[in-house]
Amino acid sequence: MLKRRSYQLLIAAGMLVIVAGCDHRTDPESPAAEATRPRSLAEFPVARRMLLGEFQAQLKPLISIPVTAPADGDILFHVTDTRTTRPKDSLWAEAGPEQIAGEERALELNRLNEELRLREELQHIERELGRVEYILSDPALRNMPVADQIPVSTNLVQQLRSERQLLREQVDACGVVEQLAFEQKVLRSRLKMPFDGELLIYLPVTPDRTVFRVAANTPIGMMRDVSELYLHIVIRDPQIVGIPPEQLTIEFARDSGAVYTGRFHDTQIAELQNQDVLIYRFGFEPDEAAGLVPLIGANLTCKLWVESDQTFHTVPKIEVAQMLDGKDAFSGWREAVEQLWPAAELLYSGRSHLGIGQARADP
Repeated sequence: MLKRRSYQLLIAAGMLVIVAGCDHRTDPESPAAEATRPRSLAEFPVARRMLLGEFQAQLKPLISIPVTAPADGDILFHVTDTRTTRPKDSLWAEAGPEQIAGEERALELNRLNEELRLREELQHIERELGRVEYILSDPALRNMPVADQIPVSTNLVQQLRSERQLLREQVDACGVVEQLAFEQKVLRSRLKMPFDGELLIYLPVTPDRTVFRVAANTPIGMMRDVSELYLHIVIRDPQIVGIPPEQLTIEFARDSGAVYTGRFHDTQIAELQNQDVLIYRFGFEPDEAAGLVPLIGANLTCKLWVESDQTFHTVPKIEVAQMLDGKDAFSGWREAVEQLWPAAELLYSGRSHLGIGQARADP
């Protein structure tokens, strides 16, 4: 009987605990309520630098010049490595050197033949002019006709002198036009570096093989001026466009752990997928750029930072959302800031934080 009574008391005590637990109400001062309580802007840390987000970027040299074969035929390379550094004006390949040499010999032969023909005509005109002038100088011979029964006159003398002058000019200019055209062709066939830079060859040149037969317009290499390197990122966010670009820096880390920082250089408009896009270019110090050459053309994940000329509060976006919990929906972070701190100003919207300016004094 005593055991049965004890068992009933235990059951009753358990029921009281359950009822007490169900009757528990949230304390307004509990941590859960504290998380959604609107906080003063002054409670958040102050900074001058904030992460705006991560971007895909590409490292590019100052100048890149693709090179294609100027004509069908052989390409003779004067380099034996597919990647090398060459000084300005150095000759690194020739298109059809044997063909060019043959054309040069044929051009010189044609020039000599044409010059010989013109000089023979010039000698004939000079002899005819001398005879006419001699006839005119002797009154007894003035009525004597010359070839084709043309009367000797001062007009005939002027005509012969004009022909002589024309032939002299033709002799002087003999082959000049053809030579200029040939020199242009030679320039196109002789591939030289326009600057000190890096040369990439797309064909498998080796010390044992330096001649390749290719079709016209076949890509054969790339000349790059790597004295300056720029990181290109596409900017589509209008809020970032509104930030003075001189306040922007970009960072990326290599696998070795080294972190590189680039400062804003300029903007460009480029076509991407049939659309014009805004490109921000960031430059690096020369000592840093030298170590980045192997990354040219690689797609890099970079962090974009703003370094402001004034202090601001950094507020986590998640806390702003929590403080607005239960209120009317807002159309953007700017409207959220206006609801929570009407006298403040949203300066920056980053990946996880908002940069909010100090409260403005009442007028």
